Amino acid sequence: MKRSKLVVVVLLASLILIPAEAFSNGYETPWIGGELQGPAVASGAGVYWNPAAIGGIGSNSLFITVEPNYMYVSYQPSGLDQNGTRYNKVSFQNWAPLPTLAATFQLPAGFSAGLGVYAPFARTANFPLDGPERFNGSSVLMVFANVTPVLTYQLLPSLIIGAGFNYSIGYLDEKQSLSIDFANPSDESPSAEAKVHLKNNMGTTYGWTAGIYYKPTNNFTAGLSYIARTYYVLDGTADISNPTLGSVTAKTQMFISMPQIINFGMHFLPAPNWIVDITEQWINWSEYKTIHVRLYDASSRLVYSDPSTGSSRDLDILTGFEDVLNSKLWVGYKGFKDWLLAGGVAYDPSGIPLDNIYSLNQEYNKIDVFAGVDYSISPSTTIGLGYDHSFTQDNQVTNSASVPSSNGVYKADIEKITLLYNYRF
Repeated sequence: MKRSKLVVVVLLASLILIPAEAFSNGYETPWIGGELQGPAVASGAGVYWNPAAIGGIGSNSLFITVEPNYMYVSYQPSGLDQNGTRYNKVSFQNWAPLPTLAATFQLPAGFSAGLGVYAPFARTANFPLDGPERFNGSSVLMVFANVTPVLTYQLLPSLIIGAGFNYSIGYLDEKQSLSIDFANPSDESPSAEAKVHLKNNMGTTYGWTAGIYYKPTNNFTAGLSYIARTYYVLDGTADISNPTLGSVTAKTQMFISMPQIINFGMHFLPAPNWIVDITEQWINWSEYKTIHVRLYDASSRLVYSDPSTGSSRDLDILTGFEDVLNSKLWVGYKGFKDWLLAGGVAYDPSGIPLDNIYSLNQEYNKIDVFAGVDYSISPSTTIGLGYDHSFTQDNQVTNSASVPSSNGVYKADIEKITLLYNYRF
C-alpha cells in the first residue's frame, strides 16, 4: 500500500514539472540552418522556414549545417538551507550540436521537392544530482526532431507555393528529487527525499507546414509560412526510490502539444552588392492551457483522485506560458569575389513567466549579435562559418510557484558557431 501511494503521489508531482520543460522555446533563438536563413531565403533550410522557398533555388541542392552551442548556466538559490546556511551556487556547462540536413530537387513542369531533417526544439541541462536545486530538477535531455518532405509549385513567374509533411519524434529523459513528506512538501531532509528518473519517454506524431514565396524582382523576395501544432503521446517508465519505502518502477504516458508557428521574412538588395534580411517568428505557446498525463503500474492504469470532488481522473496540468515573437535582422555585403560577409542582431524574448522558472525550466530574454562569412569554392559549392553571442537578461525570481521554492538568480552565457556546406547540382 505504501508503494502504491509512493507511485501515485510522487510520480504525479514529478510530472507536473516535466511538460513545462517542453513548453519553453529553448536556450537560443531557433535559427534552423544558421543565422543567414529565413522564410525569404531560397535554400534547403526552407524545409523548416518556408517550404515554398525550396522552389526558388533553381537547381538540385544538398544543404548541411552543424551549429555547436556552448551553454554555461548558473543558479544561486535565495534563502537558507535546513542547516541555516546560504545555498551554494550550482551550474552546468555543455556543448550541443544542432544539425540541419536537406536535399532539394528541381522537377519538371514548375515543381520542386525537398527532404529535410532538423530539430525545431531541443534542450539539455545537467545540474549536480545532489545540488540545492535537485527538488526542481537536476538533468534533462529533450529533443523533438522532424523529418519533413516538401513539394512546391511555381504558380506564377513571381509566386511559388509549397507545403510539407512533418513526421516528428519526441524524446524526454529527466532526473530530479521530490519530497514524500506530503504534509510538508518543502521538506528536503534525506528521509523524505525520493529520487525520480523518468526514462526514455518517446513518441511520434505527424504535422504539416505550408508557405508562399514571392519574388517580383531579382532584388526583392518575401516569404510567409505556417507550421501547424503537433500532438505527442510519449510512453516511458519512471524509477522511484526512497530509503524508507524502497524502489518501484511505473509506466508513464504524457500527452504534450508543441506550438503552431508563423514565419515571415523579407530579403532585398537596397544597393548593389548589399543584402538586407528581416525575419519575424511568432510561436503560439499560450494556446496550451493544460497538459494531460496518465499513469500506469506494471499491469493496470493508475488514476489520480481529485481531493476536491473525490472523483478519479487523469491529471490536467496548467502551464501559463506566453506567446513569443522572435525578430532577426542581418545585413550582408557581396562586393568581394566569391565572398559574402554578413552581420546582424536578433531579439528572442522568454516565453516563461518568472514565477514558472526553475532549474530545468530556465529561459531568458536574449539579444543576439552575430557575424558570418560564406565562401564559394566553385560555382556549385559554398561553405560558411558563423559566430553568435547571446546577451542574456538575468532572471531574479522572487515569487516562485514551485514547491520547494525556486527563488533565486538565474544566469546564462550562450555562444554558438555555425558550419555550413551547400552544394548545387
